[in-house]
Amino acid sequence: MFDNVVESIFSAAFLASILRVTTPILLPSLGALISDRAGVINIGLEGMMLVSAFVGVLFSAYSQDWFGPETGAVIGPWIGMAMGVIAAMLTALLLAFFHLTLRANLILSGVAINFLGSAATVAVMFELTGDRGNTSTLASLQMPFVQLPTFIESIPVIGPFLYGTFNNQNIMTWIAFIAVAVVSFVLYRTAAGYHLRAVGENPAAAESVGIPVKRVQYRALVISGLFAGLGGIHMSMGYLSLFQRDMTAGRGFIALATPLLGGGTPVGTSLASVVFGFFESLAIRIGSLSIPPQLPQMVPYVATVMALVIYALQGRLRARVRTLRASEGENFDRRYWGTIQQLSVLHMLLMMPAVVGLIISVSMFFVPKGFGGIEAAYPPALVIAIISVILFGIGLPFVLKVERISEKAILSAVVVTISLGALVALLLTLFYEPIVAIVIGLIFAVIIWLLLGGWRLLGTRQAIPAPA
Repeated sequence: MFDNVVESIFSAAFLASILRVTTPILLPSLGALISDRAGVINIGLEGMMLVSAFVGVLFSAYSQDWFGPETGAVIGPWIGMAMGVIAAMLTALLLAFFHLTLRANLILSGVAINFLGSAATVAVMFELTGDRGNTSTLASLQMPFVQLPTFIESIPVIGPFLYGTFNNQNIMTWIAFIAVAVVSFVLYRTAAGYHLRAVGENPAAAESVGIPVKRVQYRALVISGLFAGLGGIHMSMGYLSLFQRDMTAGRGFIALATPLLGGGTPVGTSLASVVFGFFESLAIRIGSLSIPPQLPQMVPYVATVMALVIYALQGRLRARVRTLRASEGENFDRRYWGTIQQLSVLHMLLMMPAVVGLIISVSMFFVPKGFGGIEAAYPPALVIAIISVILFGIGLPFVLKVERISEKAILSAVVVTISLGALVALLLTLFYEPIVAIVIGLIFAVIIWLLLGGWRLLGTRQAIPAPA
């Protein structure tokens, strides 16, 4: 049984699962990123997702009565999506009104929105269905699934893998990852994006040059609600075909952390969302073993705790770099220190699989029955434990003291090459012989280190100021 789980993890089906469970994290994360960059973090994402998920199911179900079963089945999902997103945007507008017009505390207003979303959906659901748990009595619809052309499967080597990963994905998944490119373009290539970032960095300075601060923040919160609404629609009309009480299960709160973990950029936010999606998919896969259910359930939360640790460490680094920028003025090398920050995040992310590996190996040692017995569980548990300890040990020095990334750039490159190369090689063994997979994995890891700016550290060293 354990061998089957391991094989399923390194498969196209597992990557397809990661994309599916990443979607309801990525969409609200983009919303959180937009509001955060405008200086008005949207604490109410969870409530907005619930409102959208419920309204979408409601309108998709009743559209079949309004337009007939045939027409309703075609346009019903889109009506549900539109109405759900509008409901989430109106909820975000309510939050903006509380905070920006009435001057209510943003955190308390966001918490109130979350309570409102949870309570209101249950109350209305009970009135309409007589059930406080779910809307299974409503004939709700799902958003369409995208079918890829079959010729993709015939592409040599990678065709079956690509087809198995991306075929039959819900359209909301495609929308989520396309939205990353759209948000990146808007934030960094348009006047609206420039104004939004300026308001978030220094509202007083932005207002002094004529940027309407309140209007920009209103707009940011409403757009944030739009993305939260899309995430809620995926939960009830893509992931499932019904609404369940509190079905978002904290994804709105996870979405608040991903922009911080991703360095405040759309691409970084998407990568952080994929990390959370990986751990949630992993929890689902290992949940098929005969082991205590608490083990797979704890994996996403371990990832969340590690993300918070990463954010705290990154916050300390950013504060120290700001001190250096203030002291050096025009001599401050922004790209150099941007490289340090990016590589420090990479080192931290590469430690996550090691932590999960340690959790799994300990479980295999203490609950061998769930992994096929002592003889079947102990040998792989020992191998996983050794590899995890090595990966954790070589990465920890660069996490605890990021100065080492600059001071020992070559060693940093070696650690990234070993850690990332090993993970990529495991995936590539699906297509190539182990030796070939290892070589490609190592080359890929080196390229990533260089693309993140590691080449700037070679032969150059700058001091990071000591923490205050």
